[in-house]
Amino acid sequence: MHKSVLCYILAISLFLVFHSKSKAQTVEINQDSTEVIRLNNLYKLNRSQNPVKAYTYAQNALQLSQKIGYLKGEATALNNLGVFYKQRGDYDQALSYYQKALRLYDSIQNLEGYAKALNNIGTIYSLNDDFNKALNYYDRSLRIFRNLNDTARLIGGLNNIGNVYLDRGFDIKALDYYRDAIKIYEQNPNKEALFDPFSNMGNIYFMRNQYDSAFYYYTKSYRKEIQADNKFGVASALVNLAKVQNARGNYYQALETANNAADLANSVNSKPILKDAYNILKEIHLLLGQIETSYAYLVKYHQVKDSLYSENSRQAIAEIETAMEIEQKEKEIALLRKESEIKDLQVQNSRLYNIGALISSFLLLALAILAFSRFRSSRKAKFLLEEQNKKILQSKKEIEIQKAKLESRNQTITDSIEYAKSIQDGIMNRNSFQENIPNSFVFFKPKDIVSGDFYWYTRIEDKDIIALIDCTGHGVAGAFMTVIGNSLMNQIVVEHNITDPSAILKQLDKKVMEILRQKEVRTANHSMDIALCKIDHTEKTLTFAGAKRPLYIVRNGGFEEIKGDKYTVGEYNDTPYKEFENNVIPLTAETTFYLCSDGYADQFGEKVQKKYMIKRFKRLLQTVSSKSLDNQHKSLELEMDRWKGIMEQTDDMLVIGFQVCGD
Repeated sequence: MHKSVLCYILAISLFLVFHSKSKAQTVEINQDSTEVIRLNNLYKLNRSQNPVKAYTYAQNALQLSQKIGYLKGEATALNNLGVFYKQRGDYDQALSYYQKALRLYDSIQNLEGYAKALNNIGTIYSLNDDFNKALNYYDRSLRIFRNLNDTARLIGGLNNIGNVYLDRGFDIKALDYYRDAIKIYEQNPNKEALFDPFSNMGNIYFMRNQYDSAFYYYTKSYRKEIQADNKFGVASALVNLAKVQNARGNYYQALETANNAADLANSVNSKPILKDAYNILKEIHLLLGQIETSYAYLVKYHQVKDSLYSENSRQAIAEIETAMEIEQKEKEIALLRKESEIKDLQVQNSRLYNIGALISSFLLLALAILAFSRFRSSRKAKFLLEEQNKKILQSKKEIEIQKAKLESRNQTITDSIEYAKSIQDGIMNRNSFQENIPNSFVFFKPKDIVSGDFYWYTRIEDKDIIALIDCTGHGVAGAFMTVIGNSLMNQIVVEHNITDPSAILKQLDKKVMEILRQKEVRTANHSMDIALCKIDHTEKTLTFAGAKRPLYIVRNGGFEEIKGDKYTVGEYNDTPYKEFENNVIPLTAETTFYLCSDGYADQFGEKVQKKYMIKRFKRLLQTVSSKSLDNQHKSLELEMDRWKGIMEQTDDMLVIGFQVCGD
């Protein structure tokens, strides 16, 4: 009896010791989990103002959560780290953290966190233009937010879906989602904690050129982000305001706003916002005529853009997706294997109960031999199939990599040519030819994105100078010559105040030969054919000089041609001393003047497989001359569409028509 009592006392003592130790550990874990929650909250407080400090809080929260096994805190820290990398523009890193957070939220059945991670993953796919996957994740998260009545995230989700439809060109559908978001926002009293619903509405109106409405919503967005003390939001809002100011022609105001946006984006290391800021700075400097500065910002824009959407980044995201799919497949295979093992045991037990030991042993032996034989055959077939799949996957991967490289190179080349086009458009559109000579039209149809044809205009005192210039070649080669021609015309006419047409052509010929070293280099023919007019409003005269390009005149129903000189500007060909002749024409009423390159007349027709020819072109001008200048432009366009049909365009086309009354 005494021995039993001692054993009982010993057992009670051991229980109290272990219970006390377990209780102490529980208190310690609870204290640590509180610290994790505090660190994650500190991340949220600092992510907009001091992202680097916020990152440290999130990392500490992650490490402590993993140490104590606090899964909810770990999932929140992973999601916070994903947000940090997304704001920086490291999308592959962000996706990796979001996917890990999603798995943890799913394992602990935390619906709020699960929906939040779904929405964040959708954002990464949207930024990488994978809109179908983005919509899939957004829709799944939105359903959960509605069920949880999570107003703040519901507004963000609606805006995200609207952004996808806007990027795909469905602006009306996008507008519906944005309006739903604003409606929920306006009904909620706690607006400070809610997602900004205004900037996307501004984007819609900006796309429609309704700049007053766009500015109204962008300003509301800016004020909200200032109130929330969100540096990322403020920088993004400044970019949007600069876009509107630039579109309205307030270039210096837009420049100041865009520079502030770039500085703020740099301070928080946000590559996506910095990319947008560089893009608008490029456009503003171009419109201000500061082409070198504009080009510098173009280079910066592409550097940031390439770092965001590089081939490595896309490949890393694809690898993360593949890893997730493999993990899911492995779980499914393990589950099927378990089920298969359970079924096999049930069959085996049934046979043991119903069949005698001898017969059972014989059957099991036969089955084992058959199974082993089939196993060997299936394993061999499986091995061959796996090898074939590996080769197919490797080939597919190599093809996809090559395709991505080609697409990236093509896009880079196209972006550069498109930028060259914007410079060329700026050269022609900055002059005020059609404003100062309203009775005029310009028919301009480049063969490629950029053109070798362009026109130049300026007004000096009471004189208008208009030049149509047809450079050698078309596309990029011709476009380089147009930049040289434009720069030299500015120098000769505007800076040196030379207004005599023959003198302008002589100076231009000399300077082009100097720049291109035509006397030394004879292998390439880089030159310009020019038709140049000076309209003297005091003398009531038009003075014309041409280098292989004519001036056409239609008055009182009659057609007249004044041919240009036989020389072309900038070509040496052993004729360094060229003289260009002036032709003076009195200005009278009912007179229409035409300048043209050779592109229209040289175009091949679909039905006849021949050129349009000069003779037919002159007849066309004489026929349409009785119409208004706007209708003449339409007639030339319709006639060319009819003539060319499906034929490829042969050359750049430029035709200018104008009327100047001498009375």
